Amino acid sequence: MNHISQYTMLLPQELLDNVFSHLPTNDLLACTRTSSPLTRIAQRHLFRNISLGTTTKNPLVVLLLARNPHLARCVRSFQIRLEPRSPVFRSFYDALATALANMTGLTSLELHLRSCSSSVLRKAALNPDILYPRLRQFTCSFPFDTNVVNFLSKTPNLESLSLDHIPTPDDSPLTPCIPPTVVPHLTQFAGPQHAALALVPSRSLVSVQLHDGDLTEDIVEALAGDTSSLLVFSASTSSPPLPILRSISSSMSKLMYLRLMSTQNFLDVPDRTFFIEVADVLYDILDLTAFELCGMHWNSSKQKISESEERRIWTTPYEITFPTPTNSTEFDDSEPFFAY
Repeated sequence: MNHISQYTMLLPQELLDNVFSHLPTNDLLACTRTSSPLTRIAQRHLFRNISLGTTTKNPLVVLLLARNPHLARCVRSFQIRLEPRSPVFRSFYDALATALANMTGLTSLELHLRSCSSSVLRKAALNPDILYPRLRQFTCSFPFDTNVVNFLSKTPNLESLSLDHIPTPDDSPLTPCIPPTVVPHLTQFAGPQHAALALVPSRSLVSVQLHDGDLTEDIVEALAGDTSSLLVFSASTSSPPLPILRSISSSMSKLMYLRLMSTQNFLDVPDRTFFIEVADVLYDILDLTAFELCGMHWNSSKQKISESEERRIWTTPYEITFPTPTNSTEFDDSEPFFAY
C-alpha cells in the first residue's frame, strides 16, 4: 500500500484533487489511513463543506475544528442552524468562536443561532492577524451590532450579506459607524432598514431587500445615493404607494425588479384611476421588467412608440369586479324573522 501511495503522489496535484473530489466519504476516510500526503488531500475534501442542522447530531465536529486549526483552514462552506430554544451550553459557543477564528479559508458562512449570540464572532473580529479574504457570502441571524460590524471589517471581498434578524418594536436598533472601506465590494444586501441605511449609500449595490422598516421618500433618496446602481429593490411602506413609487422612479431609474408592500389601510378599493397612475410611473423606469405591488404581479409588454424606440407598457394586474349572484332566492323583508 505504501508503494501505491508513493506512486500516486507522483501525479500532478490538480489531478489528485480532481480524483479525490469524486470520492465518497467512506473512501476519503480510508485514504486518511494510508499515508501523510494522501491524508492531507483527503482532509481537504472531507472538511470542505460542513452543514450542521437541527437533524444533524454531530456537534463534535465544532470541537474538532476548534482544536485542529489545520483542519478548520480546509473548510470553504460552513453552515450551522440551531433552534432558538434548543439547550446549548456556553462551552459550545466558545468552541464555535474558536473554530470560526480558525476557518480563514471560508467562501460562504451561514450562522442561524440565537440572536443574542453574536459574540461568537468576537474572537475573530478582535484578532488583528485574522482575515477572511475568500469570504463572498455571509448570512446570520444576529442584530446589526458591533460584533457583526467588526467581523465585516475582516471580509474585504464580501459580495452578499443577509441579516435575518428583524428588530421588534421594543428593540432600539443599533447602527454602528461603518467606514466606506469596510466591505467595499458588497453588491447584495438583505436585512433591516437601519442596517441598509448604514451600508448602502456609500457602496455600489445592485440588490437591496429590506425585511422591516417603513419606507419613506427621504429613505428612498438616501438609499439611492448620488448615482444609484440598484437593479433589484424590495421594501414595505405605510405611506400611500404612489408618492413612494414616484420617488423610486426618479432616484432608482435603473431598476429591473421592484417589489413594494404597503401596510396602508385602504378605506376604499383602489379604482382604475389608481392603477393607471401606477402604470404611468412604471413607464418612466425604462429597464424595469418585473413589478409587484402589495402581492399583485403586474403584466407588461414591449410596444413600439416610434420607428426606433420600444417602451414597456404596464397593465393593471386584474379588473376588480364583483360576480353577479345566480340562482338566488328573493325574500320578503319580514320573512327572515320567521326562520325559527
